[in-house]
Amino acid sequence: MTPSAHHRITSSTGFGVISSDAIESGFRKVDRKFFVPKSNEDMAHLDQPLKEGNVHISAPHIYGSALEALELIPNSPLSFLNVGSGTGYLSCIVAEVLGPRSLNYGVEVHEDVVEHSRASIEKWKNAREKQITGGKRLSPTSAQAIKRAINDAAPHIEIIHGNGLQISASSGESVVGFDRIYIGAAVERENLPKITKLLSPGGVLVGPVDDELVKVVRIGRRADGESSQSMNDVDDNIGSNQAMMAGNELFDID
Repeated sequence: MTPSAHHRITSSTGFGVISSDAIESGFRKVDRKFFVPKSNEDMAHLDQPLKEGNVHISAPHIYGSALEALELIPNSPLSFLNVGSGTGYLSCIVAEVLGPRSLNYGVEVHEDVVEHSRASIEKWKNAREKQITGGKRLSPTSAQAIKRAINDAAPHIEIIHGNGLQISASSGESVVGFDRIYIGAAVERENLPKITKLLSPGGVLVGPVDDELVKVVRIGRRADGESSQSMNDVDDNIGSNQAMMAGNELFDID
């Protein structure tokens, strides 16, 4: 990435939404060029959405707003679920922020997008490895040792083909709940409970619902076991509503 492109894609003054060092660092470590549709590679570092067929990647400032709202804790064992994970770009930024102890899953309904995402993540990981080794040719023994060390320290990301609205909350990781959830595809408000039920107590969900970006924070459950919630405005950078909600194998998709 050229210095000027690097500045455009990570500048907090350009986005007006990035306020934390950890999020800015995550953007710097994950080059968007690996994730954009192939025909749009020359526009990878512009702050605009790009689309080719089913492959769609939002403008970086949208991801900046969402990442700040998710309240990620750097270098922590948080679990993250990306519903409608698309290209995997945001999942990789989250992985860089949370670090190797985190759990990071994506669910995407379009099989061709899943394939694009997995290939993009692999390209990013290879570039990440070259950056760490400085691109030097190493002896086979040294190369294997370094690769093991890199893999041990690398964030793990798993992309699953399926419908995020059909994830079962009664098995696998979903029983415990996810600490952070991002909805990458527009969801109707009536379907939101199908995803919020996957949050762990204290968990945070951010995503577009009925054409506005909402934030849900789960704070527990009532004595009858049912979830309760209240809606409040959040800051102008999110421009939507916030819900305070009462309420290690991979999850199952019904």
